[in-house]
Amino acid sequence: MLLAAALIMAATIADGQWPAITACPKVMVPGSANGTGVVIGTKDGVAYVLTAGHVIGNFDAVILAFTSPSTYPKPVWYVDKVKVVGRWPDPDLALLSFNLGKERVSVLPLAPAWEHPKRFPVEVRSIGVGRNPATTLRSDKLLGKEFVVREGKQPAFFWRTETPPDPGRSGGPLLDSRSRVIGVAAATAGGKGYYAHHDELLAALKQANYGWLIAEK
Repeated sequence: MLLAAALIMAATIADGQWPAITACPKVMVPGSANGTGVVIGTKDGVAYVLTAGHVIGNFDAVILAFTSPSTYPKPVWYVDKVKVVGRWPDPDLALLSFNLGKERVSVLPLAPAWEHPKRFPVEVRSIGVGRNPATTLRSDKLLGKEFVVREGKQPAFFWRTETPPDPGRSGGPLLDSRSRVIGVAAATAGGKGYYAHHDELLAALKQANYGWLIAEK
């Protein structure tokens, strides 16, 4: 039954969706929660993964599990030597890095500055692990931008979506029509999903001197 379910899951994924699926590993923090990440770039043999800050918390021990079309939904390889190179509690982001070695990874680039939806509602896609053993891609509807004030946190901008992310999808990317990252799954409130806004992603990376990870066009 488990094998049949896995085959059905794999069969429902179109060929063009595999690069997005394989670019989003499961993020595991021993003794804490699991979540999702997205590879947003590589440089000099190092891969960089964006995820939600609350998935990582204050922990430094992080494991990433990547899948492939041939092994889906099971992981094909694990990364246990992961560095947390950036933490931004507001708006709930973290940046991880790891040495690729002989491995290759798919990359989902960040959309360039100002190239995100401006009229709503608009169709988008999200990727995350959720309750599944591996990442899944689903359609969603972006409802708009919201300035959120949270207790004990600095206010920040978030995208609001029609579908709230399931547990485990935190840290997964929100994608525009060109499969570029415009947000990161952060929370659920009032039956809606909240994703760290594209502008907040870019500002955080530039502040930490990772602006080169942002596509110019």
